[in-house]
This record gives sequence, structure tokens and C-alpha cells, in this order.
Amino acid sequence: MKKVLIVYESLATPTTMVRGLQFEPCFADDAELTATFIGRSSERMNSIMQRWPWRPSLRRPAIWAENKVMRQREDQIVELAKSHDVVMLVTVPSWSLHQRLVDLPQTKVVTDLIDAVWLPAFQSAGWQHIHDMLATSDLVICENEFTAKYCRDHQASIEIVPDSPQLEVFDQARNHVQPNEPRTTIGWIGGKYTADALYRIFEPLESLFSTRTDLDLLLVGADPDRLPRFESFTPKVVSHYDQAAMVDLALSIDIGIFPMFNVDESLYRGALKSRVYMAAETAVIAQRLGDNETLIEHDVNGKLAGSDIEWLDSLEQLVEQADLRNQLAAAGLATVRSRYSREACYARLRNALLSV
Repeated sequence: MKKVLIVYESLATPTTMVRGLQFEPCFADDAELTATFIGRSSERMNSIMQRWPWRPSLRRPAIWAENKVMRQREDQIVELAKSHDVVMLVTVPSWSLHQRLVDLPQTKVVTDLIDAVWLPAFQSAGWQHIHDMLATSDLVICENEFTAKYCRDHQASIEIVPDSPQLEVFDQARNHVQPNEPRTTIGWIGGKYTADALYRIFEPLESLFSTRTDLDLLLVGADPDRLPRFESFTPKVVSHYDQAAMVDLALSIDIGIFPMFNVDESLYRGALKSRVYMAAETAVIAQRLGDNETLIEHDVNGKLAGSDIEWLDSLEQLVEQADLRNQLAAAGLATVRSRYSREACYARLRNALLSV
């Protein structure tokens, strides 16, 4: 049996669940692979840092303590890796840890990479050596072909493992959330650093809400200070959420929106947001860009929109036509059931790990 050590950055990072922890039951039932999960950061220390004052003079000793704990965790990971065949780093931005793992003579290193972490915005978060990390890995796993194409300039061994939207968790909660009838909820789920994408459809949303009073806009994970200054309405903002809250909120949405700007970061990001809406049986409208064009067949299992006019037309259609909304939502759910279940995505991950 091949032993795999899966290292994630933090439990607070959605990638940890999407790319790692949700597959724990699959590893438990596998006759050829067994997995151990460990976080690079201390969750207790993370909790302390979140509550610690942000004043620089007070924060310096906390940062010193956090770095010390992080070094101890990395020592623990390296020692543990010596007894494993493969170490899989799930978007872990530590060049020093990567080097120490690569130097282990009997252990293979797999880098699981999402997002365009080589872009300037990610450099301050520890990704200054991403190209070296790619080149010295034994295998690189990517979420989509756009990322894989970039990585092939630095690493020949590439496997694509798509994100799974945790469909099984949605199935468990599907009948527990009551619809918000007669109002229609348009929703967006993301994080504070991706909410800027809502500026892409600022004007279509204003046009839509200026003519209707039966709509709500729910923004999950957004930072209120980074949002457009809406004039015709006030959105409901849920800034912080855990997995259970995310599932319940997604199930309460009638129309899920995924706007993006046409830049590299959007292309490399993938279409997990669209799949999450589909898993919640929510009609999705996504930017006509990148992975969305592979996942969504327009007017079959969702809608694709490029221009402001297309966005407004799609929003108006789905708001006014509940039958069409339900039809697209059902087809979207069928799409993720057939292609992106936990078992389907684990099969891709399993083949990649066995190939190392």
C-alpha cells in the first residue's frame, strides 16, 4: 500500500476541503492508497492571531510566536514525510518546506496547484519561488487545462484533477432549507479578495433592481468595503461563513452569478463557483470565459454571458421565468452528479498519485 501525506495550509482555506479533506472517506476505502492529513499552520495559533490586536507594536510578538510555531510544524511534517511514499502539498506557499521535502531520498513530492499564484498579487503571500517549486516537484496536479498549460513550461509531469463541489454535503442538507418565495434571490459566493468581480456587472444589477422590488441580492464571503456602491438596492452581505453555512446559503439562492474580468487570473481560476451553484440546484449565470465555457452549455444547464446586455437579458429571463430557472438548475445538478462527484474526482486524484 502506498502511503500519502497530504499537507494543507489551514482549515480556514476552502481549498483544504475541496482538494483534500473531503476525500478522506475515499482513502479509507482504498486498497492501494492510505492518506494522512496534516496542516502546516496551527489552528490554535490561527485562532489567536485572528483575535490579536492589529496595532504593529502589539502584533510583533504574536508574529514571532506564529513563525516559531510554523517552523515546528514544518519540522513535524518533514519527520512524518520520511515514513510516507508521497507528500502532496495542497497549495502550500513554503519554499523552505518544499526544499526539505524534495531532499528526502525515498519520498516523492506532488504539488497541487490552483489559481495563478505566479501573478504579482500572490507574491507577497509566499509564492516568490513558485517556478522552482514546479520544476523540482515529481508531479504537479492542476485544476484545469489553463493552469496545466502554464505549468508545462516548468514541469513535464502534469495531471488534471478538477475541483469537486462537495455534492454529497449538499445532498445531506438539500431538504432542510425552505424557499424564500415569493421573492427571488440572486446570489454570489466567494471571498473578500474576489468580490471585486462584482464590478463587472455593477450596471446590469443596477438596471435590474431599479425596476423590481421582489428581488434580493445575497453576497456570501464578500467584504462590504470592497463592493460597488449600489444605488437602487442594498444587498445582504454575509462576510464570514463555514462549510455548513455556505451549503445552507447556497441552497437558498435561486440564481447564482459568476462574473469575471477577462484577465489571466480569471482563466486560471477554474469553474468551481459554477459547480457549487449547480450542486445546490441553483440556476447559474457565468461569465463566457475560461472553464465556464467547458462546463456550461448555454440555455441547457446554465447561461453564459459576456456583455452587459447579455448579463441583463440572462438575469431578466431567469427572474421572470421560473420554469426555465428550474429547468437549468435541474440540468446543472445532473451535470455535477455525472462528472464532478467526490468519487469521480477522487478517481482522477487516485490515478495521479499512483502514477508518481
